[in-house]
Amino acid sequence: MWNQYFKAWYNSTPVHRKGNLNGPSVLVIEDFLFRRYGDLKWWPSETADEMAIGAILTQNTSWKNVEKSLSNLRYLDALSCGQIVSMPESELEIAIRSSGFFRQKSMRIKAMCRAVYEEFGNFESMAKIADLEYARSFLSSLNGIGRETMNSILLYGLGFPVFVMDKYTGRIISRLGYDLEESRKELPEGVIEKALKHDVPRLRNLHAMFVEVGKNHCRKSPICGSCPLEKICDYSGKDEIVP
Repeated sequence: MWNQYFKAWYNSTPVHRKGNLNGPSVLVIEDFLFRRYGDLKWWPSETADEMAIGAILTQNTSWKNVEKSLSNLRYLDALSCGQIVSMPESELEIAIRSSGFFRQKSMRIKAMCRAVYEEFGNFESMAKIADLEYARSFLSSLNGIGRETMNSILLYGLGFPVFVMDKYTGRIISRLGYDLEESRKELPEGVIEKALKHDVPRLRNLHAMFVEVGKNHCRKSPICGSCPLEKICDYSGKDEIVP
């Protein structure tokens, strides 16, 4: 079982929990994951514009496919809002074909970049001018930018302290014993942000570590044996597929 160090951390952060299940605190989860993964330095992008473009490209596809599309755009010198706006849509479609749904994503990227370019010039300027409330309202009004994509851009592109809930984080947090809001399958807003003291680098890295766990361990049929959260997970061993 846990040593004295982990017991001291166990209930260190108040959270919204399911019934009487005493799921581990956010800080304990972060600690267990960091011991395995360290700083993953995610999201890999050179500019906020590139990050936002990648956030749309990654919808319903793997990051490997996104990397191919970004590489093509980089070769064409088309990784800024201004460059995307002036780029022929047919050329953009060809460049991002590897990401799938390339026609739909091309329209979404074009619309997003045009809106940002006309309002702010680029995402770097948006980060300096807009506050969180305005940035959230602006992004949510754009076609093809749902809550997950919006929060990814807010956190990784604009540097706002929001946590990204996606299919990986929702599944992991639920299995750890947390009570998710039924309407969105999310924790009540602000729980993780408050636990991590609204620290943007920590919020970024915690999300990135959750994604690693989700891809490699906490799948629909989990692989628990080597999971860094196995010792603190109530779900460990249930429906497990042994590799």
